[in-house]
Amino acid sequence: MKEIIQNLEALGFTNYESRVFCVLFEGNLHTASEIAKKSGIARSSAYDILKSFTEKGICNEIQTSSVIKYEIIDPKVVQDKIEKEIHDTYLNKTTKLKDSFDKLTPIFKAKELEGEKVDVELIKGFNKHRSAKFMQLWEASSKELLLMNKLEAMADTTIDKFTANFVKKGGIVKTIYEVSENFRINEGGKWIVVGIDKFIEIFKGTEGEGGEVKLTKKVYQNMAIFDRKIVYISLVDPTISRYNRSDIIVKNQNFAEAMALFFEQSWLEAELPGVFRDKYLKM
Repeated sequence: MKEIIQNLEALGFTNYESRVFCVLFEGNLHTASEIAKKSGIARSSAYDILKSFTEKGICNEIQTSSVIKYEIIDPKVVQDKIEKEIHDTYLNKTTKLKDSFDKLTPIFKAKELEGEKVDVELIKGFNKHRSAKFMQLWEASSKELLLMNKLEAMADTTIDKFTANFVKKGGIVKTIYEVSENFRINEGGKWIVVGIDKFIEIFKGTEGEGGEVKLTKKVYQNMAIFDRKIVYISLVDPTISRYNRSDIIVKNQNFAEAMALFFEQSWLEAELPGVFRDKYLKM
């Protein structure tokens, strides 16, 4: 009985309502006084709850020759009523949630006051919105994305439509990947470690629609530079699990220009996939 009461409370019933509800389910005609006694609550509270249940169609109020008695209606009907109420409440709340955020989002995206601008953002630990934040920064870009990437795995080896469209519209995408012997791809729902030859072949195929790609033996930190205005750094530390690492977003053009110079130097030292493969095979 304790578990049932806890479940009813989780559905929105009060503790007293849950007790009265359980007594009604004994299936007998009860007076309010009897229900109050069986449920262990004050008679006045039982009267109020029974009146509410009657109005909601949970129980019937039956007038006898001497007293008023109460009886639960068909349990299936009661279950359907509660289920409908939960569903309606959910729809009402989700509608209000969407309406509120539709009105709040433009405020969030409104031009920041100069004195309130935040030039550094820190994202710590596991955060499922990291990729959404990255895409938000990219979608706000129009000219260039410079990427340095220590890839550990890839679920999809095809070119993302957004990337292809960005390049088609004249956007520049340059990516430097660290060549990894432990690189994994998802094939048929299973993660498979591929060799360096396969690794190079995958990224050779991303040239063109996926922008320019070069490979290198070492990338020290994951970094993205958007339009040389914003830098997104995903800190790499092998002693810290991937889900406990920190990301830094720096909104400072001077810093972004400096990181772009570092990228350009790294780009000169990196190799095209085919050239890197030839060098690797000769080793």
